[in-house]
Amino acid sequence: MPDQPNIIVIMSDQMKATASHLYGNTFCETPSLARMADEGVLYEHAFTPHPLCVPARVSLWTSQYPHSHGSRRNETPMPAGAVHAFQLWKAAGYHNGLIGKNHCFSRPEDLALFDTWCEISHTGLPENAEIKGLPWFRPVESIRAAHALRRTMRPQNPRFAYATSNCPLEDSSTGLIAGQTVRFLEQHRDEAFALWVSFPDPHEPWVAPEFYASMFPPESIQLPPWRENEFDERAPERNRVLHRMLGVADDRLEDVYGLLSVYYGMVRFIDDAVGQILDALERLGLRENTIVVFCSDHGDFMGEHRMQCKGGVFYDCLTRVPLILSWPGGVPSGRQEEGMVNLIDVVPTLLRLQGFDVPRSMQSAGLPTVTDAPRNDAAFSEYGAGGPPF
Repeated sequence: MPDQPNIIVIMSDQMKATASHLYGNTFCETPSLARMADEGVLYEHAFTPHPLCVPARVSLWTSQYPHSHGSRRNETPMPAGAVHAFQLWKAAGYHNGLIGKNHCFSRPEDLALFDTWCEISHTGLPENAEIKGLPWFRPVESIRAAHALRRTMRPQNPRFAYATSNCPLEDSSTGLIAGQTVRFLEQHRDEAFALWVSFPDPHEPWVAPEFYASMFPPESIQLPPWRENEFDERAPERNRVLHRMLGVADDRLEDVYGLLSVYYGMVRFIDDAVGQILDALERLGLRENTIVVFCSDHGDFMGEHRMQCKGGVFYDCLTRVPLILSWPGGVPSGRQEEGMVNLIDVVPTLLRLQGFDVPRSMQSAGLPTVTDAPRNDAAFSEYGAGGPPF
C-alpha cells in the first residue's frame, strides 16, 4: 500500500448512531455505510467530545477536548494558533478541500489552507459566499430555489417544523455535495488530497425529498420507549427545562411521525450520497489509496426521552455517534470494535496510517484495531460554557 494515502472525512450533522441499522435501528437501513463497514472497521461505541456543532468539529480536527482548545459554544470557532490536521496536510503537499458545511474555520490563515472551498449550510449557500477551486456543477439559482423551503416552511407547532420537497435531488444539499465530491475526485485523481465532505443534514431545518421521506411511513417507524415520570421533580433541573422546551408529548402523534419520517429520509439520502462517493472512488481507481471515514459531529433526540433536536445533556442519543473507518487492504475489513472511542481519536489515526508524526498537542494516540492504540473502557464528553441562557 502507498505510504501516504488520500483522506476523505465524511461528516453528517446531528445524526445519532442509532439512526442506522448498523447501530440497532429496526427500520432505517443504511446499505452504503454497511458497505464501508464491510471494507473497514465500525466503532460500536463512539462518542462526541461535545454534543454541539462547532466545539465537536474543532475537537475533531485538533484532537483536543474543548476545555483544552477553548471552543465551547457555536460562537467560538477554531482558535488562533491551534494545531489542526489541515495545516499538517498542507505542509505535506496535499490538496485540501471542503465541500459542504464549515462551522469550524473562520480565520484567514486557516481558510487559506484550503485549495478547494465549496461551502453550503442548512438553509443553502451563504450570502456572498466565495467558492474556490471548483465551481458548483449545478446553477446557483437552482440551488437557492431548492433551499427556499428551509427558510420559509411553517412550523406545525411551537417546537418544530418539517416538510418534504420535490426539487431535483442534485440541487438539495446532500445531492449537491455528493455530486460536487465526485467532480472533485475526477479533477484531482492524480494528486494527493485531504477532503472534508460535510453534509448539513439531518440537522434542522428538517426538509427531505419526498422520495426519501416516503420510505418511512408511520407504520414502518418504531417509536422509542417513553418512560413515565422521567422529568418529575427528581430529575435534574436542566433536563426538566430542556424537556419543557423540546418535548413532543403534547404534540399530535401524526406530527411526531411526520418529523421522524423526514429525519430518517434525510439519513437515507446521506447514505445514498456516501454510496455515490464510494462508486466514484472505485471507478477512478482511487479506492485502495484513499482512507474514508464516516462520522457525525453529535446526535439528536429524535423522539427519545419524548424530545426532538438537542441540548446540553448527556443522553446517548446526543453523545453517541456513528464512526466507520474504511481502507481496503490498509486496515482490517468487516471488524467491529467494541471499545469506547472518541472523535478526537480520528485525526491521530489518519496521521499514523499516513506515516506522519502526531503533534504533541493532540490528546489521543488513535483508534484501536486500525492502530496499536489500546482499547479504552471510557469516553469523555463535556458541554461548554457561555452562550445564551436557556
